[in-house]
Amino acid sequence: MLDVQNPTHLWLLHLLFLDNINLDCQAFQEEWNCHPISGPDTNNKSPKDLRFLGQTQFGVYQDHREHDPALELGDEMTDVADAIAHQQQEHVNHQAVHVPSHRNPFRSNEEEAIFFTGFHEVVTQDITPDNFGLTPTEWGSEQYLTLETIRIGHHAAKDVNISLADPIWYSQACLWCQALSALSFYLLSIDQYDCS
Repeated sequence: MLDVQNPTHLWLLHLLFLDNINLDCQAFQEEWNCHPISGPDTNNKSPKDLRFLGQTQFGVYQDHREHDPALELGDEMTDVADAIAHQQQEHVNHQAVHVPSHRNPFRSNEEEAIFFTGFHEVVTQDITPDNFGLTPTEWGSEQYLTLETIRIGHHAAKDVNISLADPIWYSQACLWCQALSALSFYLLSIDQYDCS
């Protein structure tokens, strides 16, 4: 039921899952920085080891923006992001990725608080909304799907099987559907109230 073109859906998706996604990315980064890298130049050292050895040998990196003419005030590139983009332009081989907009659908903090109160009740009472594919009668089988095939890649696209392990994905799907159902109901009631 996710509509990626709907800014309200994206706001809700960020609200529910963005913090957890960022924590997962941070955990991956920490694990990655500690894994050994094979090869003649690394001697099975981790990225963390290589950084430490580089700092020991060459010192800690200092930001010398005040001495970089491209970043001096009065120059056309006073913004650091613009300067980095300019320096990296030769390495860019694709168009910029469009980031869809997301916006809070509520006109006031009071409206938002009322929605969250209702949403909290739906979650607390473990209400499973109909017509979201969450109940056994909607699955067409005895259990929630445990595997989904998605197509990845542009030129040499291939199908990849993604595990939808029940303890992780079903609970997340339930939370999403509860939130979307509550939000849709609340926004519809606001619209009806405004029309009367």
